[in-house]
Amino acid sequence: MAVRVVFFGNSLSTFSARHFAALLDQPCKLVGVVDVPAAKRNTTNPLAADLLNFVEQARQWGIPSYQPANPNAPAFVTKLVDLKPDLFLAAGYPIILKKEILTLPELVPVNFHASLLPDYRGKHPVFWALRNGEKWSGLTVHVMDSGIDTGDIIYQLKIRTRQDDSVGTLYQRIMDQSVDLVGKLIADAEHNSIPRRPQPKDAGSYFSSTTEEDFRIHWTWFAEKIERFITVTPGKCFAEIAGQKVYFFNAEIEDRVSTSAPGTLMNVREKRAAVATGSGIISSSVVEIGCEETDSFAGFCRSKGFHAGDSLIG
Repeated sequence: MAVRVVFFGNSLSTFSARHFAALLDQPCKLVGVVDVPAAKRNTTNPLAADLLNFVEQARQWGIPSYQPANPNAPAFVTKLVDLKPDLFLAAGYPIILKKEILTLPELVPVNFHASLLPDYRGKHPVFWALRNGEKWSGLTVHVMDSGIDTGDIIYQLKIRTRQDDSVGTLYQRIMDQSVDLVGKLIADAEHNSIPRRPQPKDAGSYFSSTTEEDFRIHWTWFAEKIERFITVTPGKCFAEIAGQKVYFFNAEIEDRVSTSAPGTLMNVREKRAAVATGSGIISSSVVEIGCEETDSFAGFCRSKGFHAGDSLIG
């Protein structure tokens, strides 16, 4: 008999959409999908324009969809009981499921988590791994338990990070390989042979949600750090210049040594402008002013009357 699966995800996430699409190709019985409430659909891997979200995909296949404010509420747990699930498969679902709901699947509740557990438990693992300059990232398929990403490891794959990786490019390479694990999971579930190994105790790391301060640039930092931050999340990192938040879409190190004070405008060219940092000089060409108007960094500097030698601080 086909394995009965309930899928949990975030309808604004490519990570959820691609793993659900892979699930549709498997010889299993999809008995329901669970989406997060709209207010909780924050993601560092937004849905690609050419993809249907998994709720729309489920609707086309006649699969019931749910959007509980609290999936652990007794009324929703009762609904899932009626679905008689063998397997939960979560990919990009940010709400912690408690014991009462995790005991429902006949086989096991499973989560696809984009890190090499036990490292980078919690939210936005790809973002934090790149921010911290990790050489390796990847994905772990693990059992969901009462902790946060602490359950037994089922499968794991390693992906080498690249110097020019953004969150989007690294997620893409991870998903290109991790979607194949969906079929492997269903096959192992059919034979009741899902492998499990405990995570190491007293090891690993945990990261939570991002805040605005996580994206603020300080010119006193080394140029390498500023370049990495902007490259990882283009259009998200900002500096306050002339009373406005300026968001940077690209960055390039022009020199690794500078004798000028951090924040000094070093040059203003046609599109690019360069700034001295705590160690080195960094330039950018494309910025957005207050999340509204896109301009070249040089154009913004000229519009504010800045010239080489001026300070962008204060």
